[in-house]
Amino acid sequence: MSLQALSIQSGTPDQFGLPQPIFDAHDRAPMPSVSGLAELVHHRDQVDAQAPLAEVHKLFQNHPGDYRAIVDGTRVVGLCSRATVGFVLGSRYGFALYASNPVITVQAPRPLVHRWDAPLPGVLDQALSRTGSEFFEDLILVDQQGALVGLVPVPSLARLQLRLFGEQLNRVVAQDQELRQHNLDLFQINQQLRQSQGRYKVLFENNALGIALLDTKGAVVAHNLRFEQLVRLNERPAPAPFTLGQWICQEDQPAWLALLSQHEREAPKTEPKVTAFRFDLPDGPRLFELHTNWVVETGQTCVFLEDITEKHSLEQRMAEQEKQSMLDTLVAGVAHELNNKLTPVMGFAELLDALAPAHLQAHTRCIRQSAEEAAQIIRQLLSLSRPSSSASVLFDAGAIAQDALQILGFQLRDAACEVSVHLAQQPAYVQGDPVQLKQVLINLILNAIHAMEGRPKSQLALRLSLDAGSVWLRVRDNGIGIKREILSRIFDPFFTTKGPRGTGLGLSISSSIIRQQGGELSVESTPGQGATFTIRLPSGHPGAKAAAIGERAAELPAPHAASRRRVLVVDDEEFVRQFMQEALRKGFGCCIETADDGVEAMLKLTEASYDMILSDIRMPRMDGIQLLSWLALHRPELAERMVFVTGHASTIELDQSLDRLRRPVIRKPFKIETIISTCRPYLQGVDAVRS
Repeated sequence: MSLQALSIQSGTPDQFGLPQPIFDAHDRAPMPSVSGLAELVHHRDQVDAQAPLAEVHKLFQNHPGDYRAIVDGTRVVGLCSRATVGFVLGSRYGFALYASNPVITVQAPRPLVHRWDAPLPGVLDQALSRTGSEFFEDLILVDQQGALVGLVPVPSLARLQLRLFGEQLNRVVAQDQELRQHNLDLFQINQQLRQSQGRYKVLFENNALGIALLDTKGAVVAHNLRFEQLVRLNERPAPAPFTLGQWICQEDQPAWLALLSQHEREAPKTEPKVTAFRFDLPDGPRLFELHTNWVVETGQTCVFLEDITEKHSLEQRMAEQEKQSMLDTLVAGVAHELNNKLTPVMGFAELLDALAPAHLQAHTRCIRQSAEEAAQIIRQLLSLSRPSSSASVLFDAGAIAQDALQILGFQLRDAACEVSVHLAQQPAYVQGDPVQLKQVLINLILNAIHAMEGRPKSQLALRLSLDAGSVWLRVRDNGIGIKREILSRIFDPFFTTKGPRGTGLGLSISSSIIRQQGGELSVESTPGQGATFTIRLPSGHPGAKAAAIGERAAELPAPHAASRRRVLVVDDEEFVRQFMQEALRKGFGCCIETADDGVEAMLKLTEASYDMILSDIRMPRMDGIQLLSWLALHRPELAERMVFVTGHASTIELDQSLDRLRRPVIRKPFKIETIISTCRPYLQGVDAVRS
């Protein structure tokens, strides 16, 4: 029987079209049998939200009732009580201080407001589940516009709920009498119950999750086989009775005890909880997800355990990959912009060096050197952020070690670390991936910096040596060292001593990278005296390709006489266009025209012909690759005389596109000799192309 089906005797309708309640002779409370909330209304006392507390206090003194609705115009905005108003004004100097304050300032923090036509069950549950002083507050009823319908006292609601409970009890008694009349049916039900218990036992024992029933102290009352497997109970037997908390890591113990206490405190209305705890198991720490809930029938906590160590690590790696992808994109964009800005700085400094008097050449060389060092740092950052190619190359391990120290120069200076570097006299050639080796060295140096935190004097030594067939790189610090009991585990995946700031993957990945390159990574350490990480790699054999490493500085060519050759320079950076104009004019004495982007270049190409086109790749409206496609269709003879200039980071996709186009590429920032040597085949010793 639903609450809506209850009925009572109704009075005459009021101004809202609702029936007037029938009041008890003693306390004016409505009778319990009702068909709607409006019939429980006890009174409609209200005060304006801006009414002074002194006036409200007087109203409470002159009229019965402990609560009044607070209204703003016609809408209900809160609830005030006789006790709260009396307390504020009755304190020392209270009347003098607060008498003129509006009553809205002392409204109840969480008044219970419902529409008059709200369903009874939900309203009763919410009203009677309140705690503290809020339990005694009247229920406010409003109409569809929020205007006051009336106030319902808690006793009326309580009597109604008792009446409903009584009716439900009567129905239970009637059902019990019916059940007693069907002994055969009862036997069949008991038989089904036994079968259900058997199915429960099978599900309990064969569940894929570990299941345990705990008492209020966390002691394990019952558990299934999967629970034993997850907590390695066979490897570390626990005395009976034992608690689940004895496997939880020490730092997570307070949270675990608080969870058990919360379930017991909020019973029987406690909600299921999902939490993660680290377990200290014989094979190392593991991360478990615990689904806990209170079993009302037994007064126990039911726990479902799932080992999410690998899942959590995978999620972390995916998040790191996404973060790294965003960082790579950001680095590539910044590198593009910086390369564009460094190109005219380096170029014009080179031009000024040739024209400046002797006493100023030192300044121009300083500008060139600083710009070149900045360009080198950008290239190093890009080499770390770009995916490395799978191709193995021959490189000098000493140069890679110096690059790693240069990248971490700020961190080393910030840590006040004294760095000593000992490299071999001759190049130490290694066949492999230089970017990955640099990543390993950076990780080892960063670990050393962290290990030396708090030391009075930090010292880092990087040593490179050669012997028969091997290259040795050693990174030594004077940090806290590594405990002997964990020395054999530091290369294990997900093992870390750094707490929350460590992932436990750095050394594992570094060891894997070195193994893939045919070497090995090892460690020696004495607690309190630092650690030494040693990389051994098979030495490579330098060939012609390795011997050609390094650029030969070309002298700035002498100015050429005026030429009939014409060049179109397409770039959206004004200063880059100006520098290329000066460089080409200096090198070849040709006529140079410029365009801001591919669209403007296309318009010029429809009206004139050029001996060569120098075009940036990344431009608004029409980029360089789109311009080349247009040339292939409309001016195929010029498509073969196009050279790309780009400050964009070299990516696999971009490199593949440029390889397919088979056009020369000048990467920003570049020197004058670079652009001159690239353009020489098109502008020297050939006749001008004319349409």
